[in-house]
Amino acid sequence: MTSKPRNRHLRKIDAALLGAKIVKDGVEIVPVLAPLKGAVGIVITILETVRTITTNKEDWATLGRRLSMQIQSMQDKLSHCPIPHSTQLLLAVNSYEQKLQNVLTRVRLASGCGLPKRFLHHQTDKEDIMELNLEIVDYLTDFMVCIPTI
Repeated sequence: MTSKPRNRHLRKIDAALLGAKIVKDGVEIVPVLAPLKGAVGIVITILETVRTITTNKEDWATLGRRLSMQIQSMQDKLSHCPIPHSTQLLLAVNSYEQKLQNVLTRVRLASGCGLPKRFLHHQTDKEDIMELNLEIVDYLTDFMVCIPTI
């Protein structure tokens, strides 16, 4: 729970997690309630998994929107640019756009999967989202580096 919850659903999950952790701590203090410790631990694991799945779903959607806006913005700016484009610039732009389109395709495939698949991949999805964000930054850096040479 390092980041601020982005929506009401996540706030409810966080509140339930906090409550379950308090109950777990209380169960550890009272020896008679020790059998509940395992059950509360399972509830905590389920809530943490649901939170991760929910966050991943939002992050996939955010990444998809970001890519779509970036591609559209680039296309709009190029179509309204009064300066003639060199062949090298067009090749660089097309290469950059193609890379973004490929990432967007991967994002759409990953974000469109059902709950069972999201459950199975909830940890790797988190890593994939971070990697794709870094990949986009790398593509932009490569693109920006080639512009002064054009």
